[in-house]
Amino acid sequence: MKNLKLFVVLALVLPMIPLQSVAQKKIMLKYNVKKGEKYVSHQTANQDIDMQAQGQTMTMNQVITTDISTVISEVTPNEIKTTNKVEKMVMKQTMFGQELNYDSSDPTTFASGRGKQIGDALNKIIKKPYSITMDHLGNISAYDLSALLKDGNKISGNIKSGNNYIVFPGHKVKVGDTWEATIKPMKSDKMVLHIKYTLKKLSGKKATIGIDGTITASKIAGQSMSLSGTQSGEAVVNTKTGWTISTHMTQDIKMKVEKNGMEIPMNISSTITSTSEQK
Repeated sequence: MKNLKLFVVLALVLPMIPLQSVAQKKIMLKYNVKKGEKYVSHQTANQDIDMQAQGQTMTMNQVITTDISTVISEVTPNEIKTTNKVEKMVMKQTMFGQELNYDSSDPTTFASGRGKQIGDALNKIIKKPYSITMDHLGNISAYDLSALLKDGNKISGNIKSGNNYIVFPGHKVKVGDTWEATIKPMKSDKMVLHIKYTLKKLSGKKATIGIDGTITASKIAGQSMSLSGTQSGEAVVNTKTGWTISTHMTQDIKMKVEKNGMEIPMNISSTITSTSEQK
């Protein structure tokens, strides 16, 4: 009977020992990628947009899916340079009960009408290379969007805020630890992201990181505006490479833009999911 009681106690206590040790485990998170590696990312953004213009409220839903390829083009002890391309973009807009579909791989969707207007803008960024330079913690130091900015294209400026790079803290962390980063995507824009990260889980070669952030801007891609918002969600990171495997984010933004001398208030609520894998 005593042996039975001892066995029961051990059965209860022993499983707790590895759990406690894992909880206290500290790891160093950083980007450990190699030149020539290629990653392919798939992102879906589902957005509900409310706009007010000329006393009317307009509501629009749009779902945008984007496929992006990333090649590690250069790795030094201090920097990592990536070469990226938007390989494909699909957009479905619904407003006033009318539906608009754009598919960069299907010319019939941008042959005429509003589809042509959207295609004329978005097609300029499809399969055009742009580079991002960052350190091994994910702090971005430079963008080269010259191939995208030809012909006065301003939409390509938004590429800068669409990356999946987590900014790591520069020291070892354990589950429950937090750190913060302030990100200014481009010097030419007046936009700031302040993000608080939390290491929520370690499992095998994966780390789950919580993300809570604020966004403010007064100018993006040459367009003056008043913008503020929040974002929250999680990212799963490969602890060996530092690469983001998947994300799930919600984002709420309030902004005012000027068009033809009119101020247009907008509210944008988004759910953004992405996956990325090495090819």
